[in-house]
Amino acid sequence: MRSVKPIKVRVQMTIGYKDLRHNPIYTKPQLSDEEFLGTMLDLNRPELGGVAAYLKSGDVPAARDAYLEVISAGNNGRYYFEVKDVPKLQAYAASYYGHEEEAQQTIAEADRIVEGDIPLFKGKRVVFPRGTYDWNSWLYDSSQYQLHLTRFVYVKHLSRAYALTGDEKYAKCFNDMISDFIDDNRVPVDDTFRSEHSTWDPLSVGVRLFMLPEAFIIFFSSPAFEPEVKLKLIKSFQEHGQYVRKYHAGGGNHVCMQLRGLIQTALLLPELKDSAEWLEYGLRELPGYIRQNVYADGVQFEGSPNYHLIVMRDLYELVALFHKLGIDAGEYRDTLEKMFTVTMHLLAPDGQMVKFGDTDVQVASELRNVMSLGAYLYQRGDFKALGHERLPFSLLWRVGPEAVQQYEQLKAKQPAETAACFPIGGYITSRQGWSREDMYMAMRAGVGVGGHAHSDALSLVLYAGGRELLADSGMGLFEWNKERKYTVSTRAHNTVVVDGQDQHVRSFHWNTPTTAACRIWDVQSSAAYDYSFASHYGYTRYDDPVIHSRKVLFIKNSYWMIVDLFEAKEQHRYEQYFHLPTGGAGYDCRRSGEVSTQLEGANLLLLHLPAGHAEDQLLLEPGLIFKQGEYTESPVVKRSLTVAGRTAIVTLAVPFGTEKPKVTIEPLPARMNGKELSAEEATALRIIMEDRVDEICLYHNSVEVAGYLDHTGNIIAEALLPRKNEPDGLEFAGGNYSRDVIVITDSKS
Repeated sequence: MRSVKPIKVRVQMTIGYKDLRHNPIYTKPQLSDEEFLGTMLDLNRPELGGVAAYLKSGDVPAARDAYLEVISAGNNGRYYFEVKDVPKLQAYAASYYGHEEEAQQTIAEADRIVEGDIPLFKGKRVVFPRGTYDWNSWLYDSSQYQLHLTRFVYVKHLSRAYALTGDEKYAKCFNDMISDFIDDNRVPVDDTFRSEHSTWDPLSVGVRLFMLPEAFIIFFSSPAFEPEVKLKLIKSFQEHGQYVRKYHAGGGNHVCMQLRGLIQTALLLPELKDSAEWLEYGLRELPGYIRQNVYADGVQFEGSPNYHLIVMRDLYELVALFHKLGIDAGEYRDTLEKMFTVTMHLLAPDGQMVKFGDTDVQVASELRNVMSLGAYLYQRGDFKALGHERLPFSLLWRVGPEAVQQYEQLKAKQPAETAACFPIGGYITSRQGWSREDMYMAMRAGVGVGGHAHSDALSLVLYAGGRELLADSGMGLFEWNKERKYTVSTRAHNTVVVDGQDQHVRSFHWNTPTTAACRIWDVQSSAAYDYSFASHYGYTRYDDPVIHSRKVLFIKNSYWMIVDLFEAKEQHRYEQYFHLPTGGAGYDCRRSGEVSTQLEGANLLLLHLPAGHAEDQLLLEPGLIFKQGEYTESPVVKRSLTVAGRTAIVTLAVPFGTEKPKVTIEPLPARMNGKELSAEEATALRIIMEDRVDEICLYHNSVEVAGYLDHTGNIIAEALLPRKNEPDGLEFAGGNYSRDVIVITDSKS
């Protein structure tokens, strides 16, 4: 499949921070050293007595150096480690990690940064020859890349390479880079640029507050880190803190990052007059925002595993810091452990997070670093099984050398559960086991809050043979163009579009209503199969309301059966989409309803069972998949039906290697009190494969899904919701059953 590049359009930009950043009406210069030391520091603190004395005598450079010496001497619990701890950390890092791949990659990356070759994100880089930085221009036709440039995620490579080698070129690079940035990007005088994607948007400001301190501490004693620049950076921390305190967000993941940055700055620089209030404010307010972001089941509320990770990062960085400083982490610890458990189940067999909502390809080794930290913090072997055998180099800077032996003594053990349901956050996962080759399914069945959530209710992804076989279209770039509008739409996901419209109607790109209401009705797990049943109510807004329910039956180590059910009275058009990985796919004209991928190693066969309707069309059409900053064309299986009344659509998804399996599907009768049930009341099939025969019956009248909403369209209270009623006397395959899922397996061997 060919790579698709977004169409470039000339955007008429309104005047903004880039144009006005040196205009004294909109921005202001830093305070002089004398003003800052005299007015922004709490000179009543005993350790600042020398600073006050030098200021009184008029010796400002000596006052500055006296303050820097207070930081250097530091026993104040500023950070994960003190300036005086750096030599010991350097020696340990070089001796224990120096020859490891992660450490060598850090040095290689730092060498490129020294030459002006800076990593951004999604694999993109920018080159500034000879330190001629341009901090405010768009890169690659997206503001996202410029924002990542100014958030300084990459400076950790400089400081860690310095720790490993002692080479002053890394300190010199940081010194010159941060000095240039501060001089070129003056602090705004008010909130004029608060809503603009720019260097001083409040999120970027908050991120810098927790990205820069590690380099600040590690480089602090370097002769290449000039005293003038050290104080310039301290002044900038103070400006950033004031800005975040005034203009932080009122919810979502942004405020979590911003208040985490404020807390870390208050701890880093307790001598600032503002720090005590910042710390008190951050510690008081952040727990409420975490509760807003994270449901009781541990899922972050934006419907995106990526943003789940981002908020989780705020917590695990703070929990690790509080642990080092002897601060009670309180409810953070319990919440964080739940979030780690969610992450464990959302990690697909290929080591990536499933790509619901705004989630892109991650660095797999960094995800393993995250699980390693969870293993250390909670002493959990199941977390370690998804992490590294040894404590990763990157975690040395958070938990210290003393954690290395403790981590290595922890024994990894495979997670006990292979199926999980998070009913509030809305994720269902099911897997054969925990190896890379095992079959895995994840389904989205919850409400997403905010612009990072997509119209993807009841969408699922499937993995087998170490590969994603039913794919999500990905996040896209954040410009509100046709590609982005596609990736957030219902048709970009493995679910069903009703009457050509999305499940929920977006208003603005970011400030948008929540996604479709969902309910997970049932999950079952056994040695032979996993089963899940959920509904969404996005299309109940129609004059003739439509309720879409999906049942997924995973026959362990063999295949998935997907049953889409629709409750409606009138005629509607249903378009079911299945997105296949980039590569070849074929429609078998000889066997109606069969579509299979044509990839190396691992493939998927989709069998679409006849629904008995005249208007039933199956097509292969092009779609888009977004990964690492690029849109790529991919095959999409689209089935279209126009049906009146209650409807059931059945699809079988069978993974295979290189040889497509032969599958025979035969309808079977299912009866209740002697009356044969219709296809809308029960799916009853015999599935014959090379090594097995399964007789399966899914009964569809066990839950009155319309009872989720009252006559006004509001969700009914939990205590009044309809409950599952098992069938009484369901006759199937020669037996009589009182359960709604029946699987009878006969091995051909």
